[in-house]
Amino acid sequence: MKNARDLALGFVIFSALCCILALPRVVLLALPRPVQAAVALGVVVWFFAWVGVRRKRDAQALDRIAAWVTDGGWTAVPTNRSWPWTSLLRDPGSVVVKRAWQSIIDDLLITVGEVEWADNALDGAVVGWAGKGVFVEIQLPVGTEPMGIRRPHRTIGASHRLDRPELHDAYENGEIPPFTARDRFLFTFEAVKRDDRMVPELFDRLIERTRRIVRLLDLGPDAESAR
Repeated sequence: MKNARDLALGFVIFSALCCILALPRVVLLALPRPVQAAVALGVVVWFFAWVGVRRKRDAQALDRIAAWVTDGGWTAVPTNRSWPWTSLLRDPGSVVVKRAWQSIIDDLLITVGEVEWADNALDGAVVGWAGKGVFVEIQLPVGTEPMGIRRPHRTIGASHRLDRPELHDAYENGEIPPFTARDRFLFTFEAVKRDDRMVPELFDRLIERTRRIVRLLDLGPDAESAR
């Protein structure tokens, strides 16, 4: 009996959706032909205008990034190079770097770029699963034991550096993102919406947040030893 009710409800919902989708066409056919032609032309003009605006905004975003790269002294790096998170992935192809740049800031070699990932490849490093975003990789002056913090607040590793209250306070307050540190690299990711354009502010924001992690862990140039 329940299955019959569910089937009937499904049929009613499907029929209602068909009526809703067909309504604009019915209304359009009821209009005089000159009006129909004008509406059709208006739709075509709106579509091409929408495409043109999107392309213009995409070009402007690319120009802003190009200026940011030049002004900041960033150098492009190959995207197919070895990344510190590759060995942690079950499927190395599930995380793809689209573009990346490198520069030295306060004696730290920093790499930043655009990245896309599939499924749950980042495993708690960002909110959600498949997506796109920004990554930051910082080369540390000395090697460190594996450690990190993942969402929601999962500690990885047994380093005494993870015991620092100020580190966890900053994480809880959203001042630093989840991170992973191993060997001579510390890296972070930050997701953006699929339709969002990459802009320099996204890069700068994650760079500063990641540099703060290095300072909180005392893994910067002034640290004598990370082990």
